[in-house]
Amino acid sequence: MKYINYPTKAPIIRTAKKYLEPLLENNTFNVYIGPLYRWRTVSKLAVRPDHNDINKVAIGLFAENSHSLLPVPKCKAHHSSINRIVELVTKACHEVGVIPYGTSSNNDDTEQQETAAKHHQQGQLRYIGVNIDRSSGSAQLTLVWNGKRKEEKEDEQLEKLLDAILSTTSGCRKEDSGEEELPMKKRRRRGKRDDNNNNKDSYQGKDDVKKTSDNNHNTVSLHSLWVNYNSSWKHSNAIFAFDSSCWRHVAGPASITEHLSFVSSPKSEGQKGLAKPAPPPYPIPLYFPPTVFRQANLDSFTNIVGRIRERVMTLGQKPFCVELYGGVGTISLYLSDAVSGLVSSDENPNNYKCFCDSVKQLPKDIQPRLTYKQKNAAEMVKTESELFQKAELLILDPPRKGLEEEVVEYLCKSEECSSIKLLVYVSCGFQAFQRDCDALLESGRWKVESAEGHVLFPGSDAIETLAFFVPK
Repeated sequence: MKYINYPTKAPIIRTAKKYLEPLLENNTFNVYIGPLYRWRTVSKLAVRPDHNDINKVAIGLFAENSHSLLPVPKCKAHHSSINRIVELVTKACHEVGVIPYGTSSNNDDTEQQETAAKHHQQGQLRYIGVNIDRSSGSAQLTLVWNGKRKEEKEDEQLEKLLDAILSTTSGCRKEDSGEEELPMKKRRRRGKRDDNNNNKDSYQGKDDVKKTSDNNHNTVSLHSLWVNYNSSWKHSNAIFAFDSSCWRHVAGPASITEHLSFVSSPKSEGQKGLAKPAPPPYPIPLYFPPTVFRQANLDSFTNIVGRIRERVMTLGQKPFCVELYGGVGTISLYLSDAVSGLVSSDENPNNYKCFCDSVKQLPKDIQPRLTYKQKNAAEMVKTESELFQKAELLILDPPRKGLEEEVVEYLCKSEECSSIKLLVYVSCGFQAFQRDCDALLESGRWKVESAEGHVLFPGSDAIETLAFFVPK
């Protein structure tokens, strides 16, 4: 939260302006800032020994460049339901005697090492993951448990913790779950289906639903409860284990269902000038189980999707669209009425079901246009030449590391992508974007038509960059 009072003073924003403004026709790189507080609806928090009592848990974030935990009991960036979940899980752990995960190092005192050694590989609870259903304020909670799942008998201490959490929350019980086999492998970016797919009057966006949980500070509403069994090496940075055997759906619905709304009025000075596209003529549900990527600030990311939709709708004839790094289809599904066809793709196998479940809710005439490939971006450019030969719109939303070398080389050299009229690049890592942008411009095939920045993490030195490239 270092730059919370002056978000645009963050060094990366100055860097982005200095780099992009000379490339733009109007020499203006606008930066949009949403609400400063309560915007985070996705959080992954570490569980470590309390500094005052190593047998008790503390939940929070690691200090920069360290594994020193900083508790965040009342984080201003968090949706209030996340803060309540942190308090609830902490109390439940203390009640049942859960041992926090402790990483031994040369700086750890002997007592902590001896205490950790007595318990299963450095402790029991490693992390918690919390996703918030924006319409209700209820929490999708994942406990990351240090151990392997035993089908014949579950861990007694874990079962006590699950029971303690369920007994002190409202919203779901164990018998509500309905577990499914999950094809877990990698993680990068379902819900009840509405039988009245085309009934617009039944649709409610996030701004149309009363957020009852935020108004009742005495209850914690639980959307669903999950366990991820992670017994990886103590120095591994992976929060979740990805194999299907490592996930257990304990209670509640399988997914949070979200809708994007483009009709909200600006909530701050930093949002003046945001895109206000005509919304899709039908509701588009997005499904988020804990096994897929979801934007931590979906409210502000909606503004990025809105600008993309606005620009695509100016193309006139509906383009054929290919999307790489597509996740569950958060961007592309909201273009489904504006394209002649769409092929989205991503390497996470869990995205496919979420995308297909969304498509099943769309009008019957739209559904055949939308397909999904379970491939990473490099595989797509290597094996799907026919798609790229007819693609007129290409959407790229890579992780922080940016585009793979194969993708950059393809866009710079291959004649198979010569039909692309508009290339949309959404970046969460500016240094990687700058590298990729340099390569695209130096190829002589592309130019930057327009670009803008969005502060999705107010207070941090980070920026989300949206850039539109067109053929030179």
